[in-house]
Amino acid sequence: MKKANYVIIAGGGRVGSHLAKILEPSGRDIVVIEKDLQVCEKLSSEINVLVICGDASDKKTLEEAKIQMADVFAAVTGNDNENIVASQLAKYSYKVPLVLARVDDMNRAQMLRGMGIDLIVSPAHVASMVFENAIALPGTTSILISETITRAVEISVLEDSKAIGKKIRDLPLPLECVIAAIHHGGKLVIPHGNTVIEPDDIVAIIGKEDAIRKVVDIFKG
Repeated sequence: MKKANYVIIAGGGRVGSHLAKILEPSGRDIVVIEKDLQVCEKLSSEINVLVICGDASDKKTLEEAKIQMADVFAAVTGNDNENIVASQLAKYSYKVPLVLARVDDMNRAQMLRGMGIDLIVSPAHVASMVFENAIALPGTTSILISETITRAVEISVLEDSKAIGKKIRDLPLPLECVIAAIHHGGKLVIPHGNTVIEPDDIVAIIGKEDAIRKVVDIFKG
């Protein structure tokens, strides 16, 4: 899995600015596109990223941001329509490998899934999941909001994965992550060395970012 080195963020509001601040120390090249001139000036004074004052749903602005070079495009303005238009342009017109969209309307977000955008996130839904975790498991912290280097992800095992039919112990897994669980046939399986990977398994991985990237490569094959 290639590390995303060039990231365009459409929207410099609370979500966009916070995302840029989180990504800034990673050494990635980050561009923020924002329509409001005052917000642009504020961002430029706060973080060391390129800020373009313009409309992310306009091709001229996107090309000024060098969208042809982007590894990731994240549409996170406060307007669902703008995010949908901008993310579809990024995915279909400019073939950006990873396109993410913020859609506040959860019903609309559900309808948009499967339309080519790689990830659709509803902040209200994410916040609800974090609160539900705190209610169900008091005294714990959701990894979603943890400030440690721990990452937790799930990956679906497709039918052409080279990991299919192999035991976990036979996979060249890096030391700094673990396969924590497998969802198989609607059931949760706690894996061990002899657990065999099967098509349509959903594998939960916990560990450091670089190590997880290597595991994704193994499963994607």
